[in-house]
Amino acid sequence: MKDNYEKKIIDFNEIEVPEIIYKYRSSENENHLRFIKNKEVFMAAPSMFEDPKDCKITTRYDLMTNEEAFRFGMKLSKIANPHFTEFQHINDSGKWVNQGIYKKPEFYSGYIQFVNEEYDKRRGILSLTAKPCLDEMWEKYADNSSGICIGYNTKILFKHLGGGGDVAYVDDLPLIMPAPIMDDIEAFHKTVYFKEKKWEFEQEYRASKFFQNPASIKDRQIPIPKEAFNRIILGKNIKNAEHIKEIVKTYIGDIPIYEQKNFC
Repeated sequence: MKDNYEKKIIDFNEIEVPEIIYKYRSSENENHLRFIKNKEVFMAAPSMFEDPKDCKITTRYDLMTNEEAFRFGMKLSKIANPHFTEFQHINDSGKWVNQGIYKKPEFYSGYIQFVNEEYDKRRGILSLTAKPCLDEMWEKYADNSSGICIGYNTKILFKHLGGGGDVAYVDDLPLIMPAPIMDDIEAFHKTVYFKEKKWEFEQEYRASKFFQNPASIKDRQIPIPKEAFNRIILGKNIKNAEHIKEIVKTYIGDIPIYEQKNFC
C-alpha cells in the first residue's frame, strides 16, 4: 500500500505550538513506563482509541458526481489492472460509473472496510495535550491522579517525529471526498486533526506517522532523544513516587519533578 504520506506531516515550523506539551500516563503500567525507561513514545492505531470516530471519518464516495466517479474509477482501474490499455481503463471506469457501483451498500461494506482496516494497520497517532492540570485528564488517563504527567519540549519532540499540530473540535466532522476529487493531503489532515466537540476537554495536540507496511507494536514504539524530556509531574494520589523519581533519574537524568498538588 504505497503512498506519499511522508509529505502529509504538518511542519512544526509552520504552526504555533506551546513550549511544553504533555502526556498523561499510569505510574504502574509497564507499557506506560516504557515512555521513561526506553525514552520512547507509542504511535497508536486509531482502533486503539476510545472515540469510535477518531481518524475514521467515512469517505463519501456516494456524493461523487458521474464525472468525479469516472476519475476515481480510472484511478482504481490503474491500480487493479496495471496491464490494461488506456482504452480498457476508460471502458472499465465507464462501466463502474454506469452501474453506480460506488453508491451500492455492498461497495461500502466491502471497499470502505478494507481501506479503513489497511489504514489502521499503517497509521500511528501520538496524542498529547498542552494542559497538565486538567482534572478530567488526570482521572481518565493517569489512574485518577495516581499516575504521572510527562512534559516534553514540544519543538524537539515534534522535530524528531516529523511534525505535529493541534486538534480542531467541531460540531460536525468535515466531509471527506476521495482522491483525486479532494487532495489527499487535505483529506489526511481533516481525518486526523478534527474531532467532535465533546472531546474538547482534552485540548489535544498530536503527531502522526504513516507506515508503508502494517506496523507491529515494536514499529510503533518510537525512540526519542533525552533532550525531548522537560519535566515530570507526579499525581496527587501516586503510591510509588520514589520509584518514579529513581527511574527518571536513571533513564533520563536530572529534570524537574513536580507534585500535582503543588504544581496545579
